[in-house]
Amino acid sequence: MDQFPTPEAHQAMLASLEKQVKRGQITQRVGDSESLLGTTSDTAHLLLVELSKLVSAIASASTLEDIKPTAQGCVDLIGTIGEQVDSGTLYFPYQQKGTEVVLSEIQSRAKGVSEILAP
Repeated sequence: MDQFPTPEAHQAMLASLEKQVKRGQITQRVGDSESLLGTTSDTAHLLLVELSKLVSAIASASTLEDIKPTAQGCVDLIGTIGEQVDSGTLYFPYQQKGTEVVLSEIQSRAKGVSEILAP
C-alpha cells in the first residue's frame, strides 16, 4: 500500500525542487558554483581593501577634509553601484529574497558553523 506524504511534507518537497530548479538556472545562465564563489571572493576582497583605506584615513584624520580624498576613491570605484540600485537598473539577490530572509539565513548559518567550530 502506497503512503502519501502529508501536506506539509509535500510542500517541503515542492520547495526543495523549486530551489534545485533555480540553482540549475543560475548555473546555466550565470555561472557554476566555483565561478560564483570567485566573484563573491573578489567582491569581499575589494570591499575589504576599500574599507581598510577608509578606516585608516578616518583614524588618522584631523579634519573631514583629510578623509575626502580616500572617500572619493571609494566613490570612484563603487559609487555607481549605489546609483544603479537606486535607479532600479541593478539589483542584488538579497533584495529579491528579502532582507529579513537573508539576515535569518546569515544568522542561522553563522550559528551552525560556530557551534561546530566551538571547542
